Amino acid sequence: MRPHQPASPPGLFPAALAIALILVGTLAASTTHAELPTPTALLVELGVESAEIEKAKAGAFLHLETESSNERELTAGFAFLVKDITPTELVRQLRQGELDRVDPNTLAIQVMTGEPRAEHFATLALKPDPAGRARAFLSAKPNGDLNLSAAEIAAFEKLGKGATPAQVEAKLRELLFERLQAYRRSGLAGIAPYARDGGVRSPADDLRSATAAHRILKKSAPSAYQLMLDYPKGKPAGTEEIFRWSEISAHGAPAFVLTHNLYIPDGEAWLGVQRQFYVSSGYNCEQAVVAFLPVTGGTAVFYANRTSTDQITGFGGSAKRSIGSKLLASQLEELFEKVRQEAGAKSK
Repeated sequence: MRPHQPASPPGLFPAALAIALILVGTLAASTTHAELPTPTALLVELGVESAEIEKAKAGAFLHLETESSNERELTAGFAFLVKDITPTELVRQLRQGELDRVDPNTLAIQVMTGEPRAEHFATLALKPDPAGRARAFLSAKPNGDLNLSAAEIAAFEKLGKGATPAQVEAKLRELLFERLQAYRRSGLAGIAPYARDGGVRSPADDLRSATAAHRILKKSAPSAYQLMLDYPKGKPAGTEEIFRWSEISAHGAPAFVLTHNLYIPDGEAWLGVQRQFYVSSGYNCEQAVVAFLPVTGGTAVFYANRTSTDQITGFGGSAKRSIGSKLLASQLEELFEKVRQEAGAKSK
C-alpha cells in the first residue's frame, strides 16, 4: 500500500465503494463485520449514480474526488475489484511486500521482522554517488532539500566536512533507528519535526490532519480511527503491524522512508493503514487507508491516500494540488492494476 503523492476522500467508504460491493459482486452471506459498514447501510447514506454503476459492473477503477485537509496535501482515492482472492489472502500477499515488489520506484527495502533492531539498518547505503550524497547530509540546512530536524542537522555538522561516506552512512542509520524507536514509544508525538527557515514542518500535524479527514471511518470503525491517532495505545484485538525502511525514487531522486503498516481484522474483512512517518526528501509524509471487503468471487478494495508536500503551497496552490492529485491517482492506478493482476494470478 503506498504512493509517493496520494489522495483520499473525506470518508473511508464513499459511494463508489458501495457500488463496487453491491454491483460488482454480492456480499458473501457469511460475511460479518464487527465495525465496518455494510453496503446496504452505505447505500442508505450515500447516493449512487447510474454512470458509476456501469463502470463498477465492468470492473473499472472508480476514482473518488475529494478535498485536501490542508494546503500541503495531495489526495487520491479509488475502489476496485480483485477477482478470485479473499481479503485474508490479499492482505497476506501485501504483508510479504507484493506492492513494493511491483513498484518500479522501490530501490531498496528492509522489512523488520520481529522487534525492530539497529541491525535492520545494516544494509542501508548512500548509493549511487556516495560521496555526493554524503556531502548533502554534511551540508544540510533548514529548508534545504533534506528533511532533517535541528538536532539531526547538528549531528551531521558535528561529523565535520571531512567525514567519509561510511561515517555519514553510520550516522544516518543511527538517526533513522532513533526516529523509528521514538515513533514506536510515542506515536505521532514522537515524530521530530523538520527544520525550516524560521520554524518547523511537523509531519505529525499533517498525519493528524489526514486522519481527521476520514469522517466515515471515525463513525464506522472508531477503534481503528482512534488507533491511528493514539498509537501505540488502543490496538484492537488481532492487529498486526510491520515496520520497514526503504529507499525510493521520489521525483527522480533517491529518498529514505520509514513506514509503519497496520492490518486490523474485522470479521472476514480487513482494514489496513500505511503511514510513512519519515521521508528524507521529496515530500513530508504520507498516510494511506485501505479496506479489503469480501464479495462473491473476490475482494472489493477501497484505497485512500493523502500525501503532504511543501511543493504545492504558495501562489497557484489550488491548481498545483489539483494537477498533482490527478497525476498521483494515475500513477497509483497503474501500480494497483499490477497488484490486481499479480494477486489474481497467484491465487489460481
